This record gives sequence, C-alpha cells and structure tokens, in this order.
Amino acid sequence: MPKPPSKTASGSQKATPEQAAKLADSLADKPYGGVKPVAEAKAQNVSISLPPSLIIKLQDSAMSNKRSGSDLKTVSAIIKDALEKAGY
Repeated sequence: MPKPPSKTASGSQKATPEQAAKLADSLADKPYGGVKPVAEAKAQNVSISLPPSLIIKLQDSAMSNKRSGSDLKTVSAIIKDALEKAGY
C-alpha cells in the first residue's frame, strides 16, 4: 500500500527566486558571487632516493631527537630544515 502524501507538503508554496538565493547563500561555503577565501598552501609529498647509509643516519638522528625532546623529530623535518638552511 503506498504511503499517503504529506499534508504539509501538499499545501506548501513555491519558493521565490529571492528565497531560493538566500537559502543557497546560507547553505553554501561561500556566498554566490563573493570572493573565494584563500586556502593555506598544504605540504606536498615528495619522494627522493637516498643511499641506505644516509637513511640510517637520518633515522637515527630523528630517533635521538625524539628521545631528547628537541626539534626535528622526523626525517622529513630534518630534511626540510637542511633545505631551508641551504637556501631552498
């Protein structure tokens, strides 16, 4: 047996274009025609190949930094810091 139509839906009015635009603006992430907010740049993944001996040194350095509580607790942080110091 089909479900009977809703009493409130059958007597509802059609939305005006102004009401529809107002609802769309309130539900959207940004108002239509407005300026899109600038998103912060996200870090991108980069893959590099390094000699195994260098990888072991980097991993050991990261582990000792974690244990001592100093900065540069990851291999990525160590490489990023070295690149920044080199001017990149």
